[in-house]
Amino acid sequence: MKPKTIAVIGAGPVGGILAAHLVEAGHAVHLVDSWQEHIGRIREEGLRITGNEEKLVRPHRLHASVADLADAEPEYVFLCTKACYLENVLDLVPARVRDSGAVFISAQNGIDTEQPVVRRFGEGRVLRAVITFAGYPTGPGTIHETFFIPPSYIGWLDPQGETPCREAAAMVTASGLTMEPTPEIQKHAWRKTILNTCTMAIAAVTGLDMRQQDEFSPTRALIEELLRESIDVAAAYGFDFGPGFFEHVMEFNRRAGPHRPSMLVDLENGRRTENEFLVRRVAEYAARKGIAAPAHRTMAILIDALEMRGLRGGGGAAGR
Repeated sequence: MKPKTIAVIGAGPVGGILAAHLVEAGHAVHLVDSWQEHIGRIREEGLRITGNEEKLVRPHRLHASVADLADAEPEYVFLCTKACYLENVLDLVPARVRDSGAVFISAQNGIDTEQPVVRRFGEGRVLRAVITFAGYPTGPGTIHETFFIPPSYIGWLDPQGETPCREAAAMVTASGLTMEPTPEIQKHAWRKTILNTCTMAIAAVTGLDMRQQDEFSPTRALIEELLRESIDVAAAYGFDFGPGFFEHVMEFNRRAGPHRPSMLVDLENGRRTENEFLVRRVAEYAARKGIAAPAHRTMAILIDALEMRGLRGGGGAAGR
């Protein structure tokens, strides 16, 4: 494949791992992140990936702001920041990139994360990705990759987007991160949201990691309640994940070990969460169909309250 010019906005776990693979595959990657020390270390020593894979790469260019992409002329722009920061990121996209033919790819967790991008650029220029690899930063310049359960998925929202979608999937796959193009991307987004929310919400409110939640029978029962609610809501919108899906998710949670979901980490550090696109979004979709989802509604309110307290400087999540 001919090398592409690519912008990756967000050098956290998803953006960092993706950028490292694309650089190694020979693409000209412009990596953007507002964490100055992180960008500085990458500039000095390279971007290091540890864990499942060991990589040390040097992106084509490093930028501390999206506004600095004015001269980059990317063909693809991967949006790898958290969904709660997406509007702020889009506000900074330079006119030259905004008015070009660049294709924007929403790679956030949750439901409807692509919609803010669609409002800016139209469905024909926007793709939605569902990522199945993860990790965490161990310090400036280094991302520890914890797992990759291939494939990731990428889908088009308009027929005009099918060709660039298939090209993007081939490009990422050739870099070593298998990605499958699909016209059913919303189904995959709902599936991952269901997997995330049933334990993420409890972690955010209690401070318990996934192993602790599973070992404590009251929280395990709450996981089951949240899981049943979200499966019912997804089914009301035509997303059926087949027999045994409930058991599959519960087994996945049991095997997760002492994983601390990102929503908990964000609350502990006084940062905004992705609640709007995850727990609260499931509750909103339930309400539109007249479905009772009391567990999601309650957990969404509690997470919002904890987030508000943390942003006001009052501390992080309960159980900290």
